[in-house]
Amino acid sequence: MKYDCTGADKESHSEMSRGEILEILLAGEAGKLDKTYDDTVAELKRRGAHRCWHKHSDFLQHLTGVSHTLKLWMLPEAGDIMSDLYARVGLLHSAYSNSYVNLALFDPSNSTERLIVQQLIGREAEEVIYLFCNIDRQSIVVDTLLKHGTIPKEGLDVPHLRDGKERMIHLEPSLLQLLVTFTMADISDQYFGWQDELFGYTKSGGTNSMLFPDEDKSMHYSKALWPGYSKPGLWVSYVSSLCSVAKTYTSGFLPPVFNYCENALSIEDEVKARDLYWSVVTSSSYSDEEDDYETIEILKTCISLNPWVFEPYVMIAQKYFHIGELDEAKEMSEKALNLQQMWGFPWDKRLGFSAWVAWTRVLNQRASRKQEWPMNSWEVNNFGLVE
Repeated sequence: MKYDCTGADKESHSEMSRGEILEILLAGEAGKLDKTYDDTVAELKRRGAHRCWHKHSDFLQHLTGVSHTLKLWMLPEAGDIMSDLYARVGLLHSAYSNSYVNLALFDPSNSTERLIVQQLIGREAEEVIYLFCNIDRQSIVVDTLLKHGTIPKEGLDVPHLRDGKERMIHLEPSLLQLLVTFTMADISDQYFGWQDELFGYTKSGGTNSMLFPDEDKSMHYSKALWPGYSKPGLWVSYVSSLCSVAKTYTSGFLPPVFNYCENALSIEDEVKARDLYWSVVTSSSYSDEEDDYETIEILKTCISLNPWVFEPYVMIAQKYFHIGELDEAKEMSEKALNLQQMWGFPWDKRLGFSAWVAWTRVLNQRASRKQEWPMNSWEVNNFGLVE
């Protein structure tokens, strides 16, 4: 498939830093990065995307979240045209429904409906979305690409989701990499601890997950209360494995996470790190100086096991403030901000991404100005302005 997004904004944004791109996205001005964005979101709202439940948010938030992440990942290195393609695919990736969910906002069997989508985002992006909604993504991504750890140079021939063996679809290697990269953003944005409980991770003793192939349905726990504790979900190692697969297609562009897919995270280290983090954030908020040092050591271990998510850095920056170590607080908050620019969404989804970024900026500004942590709680409660 030729990657040429019809209607791409002629103004180039490829010279922008990832931080500048994130600032535009946080301001709710994604339309500045792609002129098709605002009209597409308006059409999604008109069709009720904001009324549909989707995992930890609504469907519109999920679609825009995936789109923003793909824009953040692709624009600095890949440029406007390629990043527009990825982001537009993310924005409408399930609009025709797919092999996972039935949330069809547009009718893929109606040529007029397809034309509307093409007019919104361009023919090339629409064709990719239509294709992705007519293939078994689980079979391709998990059972084939992830299982073998590579994107085949010759591509893949796969059955049409609805026509079965009567009709085969050929997926070029470049399209397979797009599918893998998109899946990374899709899973990362929507997955949280409730799904681990729902699909029996705890019940099975850590052997069952909706992300694992050949999951044991007898271990499912359909009575898991939503949203539960909203503990961070165990998706990071899975996404790092997808990143390693994406790297095997050497002609494409890679997301910046996991050091541009050079590193991987094991599920064992992910579980240990997640549990250490959770032990800190759910412990009593009352602590003396000795407890502060102990908490810092716990968070150091957490970060050494999983250095790829920003929230542990935010926590340890606060603890360094509490013991008066401002240089360390500044270093940790800067690492958190850097990771926030790479992901564009939180691992700990109890709070929205913009709240995490705003709080981290407060920490970083105070540490940079050598401002000690206040003893007056009103002062902490009234933090806000970041210059």
